[in-house]
Amino acid sequence: MSVFKSLVNLAATAGVAGAIAVSPIFTLKAEALTEAQVLERLGSIPVFTITDDKGSPLLGAVPQQPNAKPDDSQLLFFFLGPDEAQMMLSQVQKSNPEIGKKAQIIVRSMNDAYKVIRENKDKKVVFQFIPSRASIDSARTILTAQGIAADKIPNVPVFFAIGGQANNQGLLTMSIDQNGKKEQVVPFFLDKTDLQNLLDRASKDQPDVAKATKIQVASLFQVLDSMVSKDNKPNPEVERFQFVPSRTSFEYILKNTKQSATPQLAPQATPAKK
Repeated sequence: MSVFKSLVNLAATAGVAGAIAVSPIFTLKAEALTEAQVLERLGSIPVFTITDDKGSPLLGAVPQQPNAKPDDSQLLFFFLGPDEAQMMLSQVQKSNPEIGKKAQIIVRSMNDAYKVIRENKDKKVVFQFIPSRASIDSARTILTAQGIAADKIPNVPVFFAIGGQANNQGLLTMSIDQNGKKEQVVPFFLDKTDLQNLLDRASKDQPDVAKATKIQVASLFQVLDSMVSKDNKPNPEVERFQFVPSRTSFEYILKNTKQSATPQLAPQATPAKK
């Protein structure tokens, strides 16, 4: 199954009322998946990047700090939301019409983005993942209510739920159909609204579970790190971890089916002037 078919299946499952069951899980162990297995999970997360008409990514200049040594590195953005990518495309089209008229938004997976990063780690390019503004705002609201300072907000937040009594809490799972079989996964949502909609639907059939459930936020990269074992031993429990793309991204992909090959950095990559 291709990356995008998996993406569409998972996103669609998360949006279908009646196809979801929420139940607490209290037996997650501290072991992890191999790095290769974790990278496969990133295939469910779409990223949006700006390229020229040939698929070469548009690179921006790294902002120079006052009194700092000149830095000729360039920036490559991977947006986790289509709205933010569209805003950047509009800026390029306005500031540099000649380049902007050939610019386009390309959808790939975060797994593909990591391949680009690994293949170009020795080049003077700074890679940055840009989350949606909505996810940052949601993370700020949750963490502020917990008394956590605003500067502790994760660069790329993901949202999950915990349930149960105070002395017996655990992560919540979602029941999905996978190849004709029911499977329990622990979902980490890129958009808090999608998780809240899931809980709202579950509350109709499982009001007690939903009532005892709280939404929490974590860093995507911390979750990924916790999933990777230093001795490369897989763990069946952590294999339940799945990332759920935002509904907004899902709908954008359905409306814009054009996909290209993974963007390849090249010396002739066009700078996107700001």
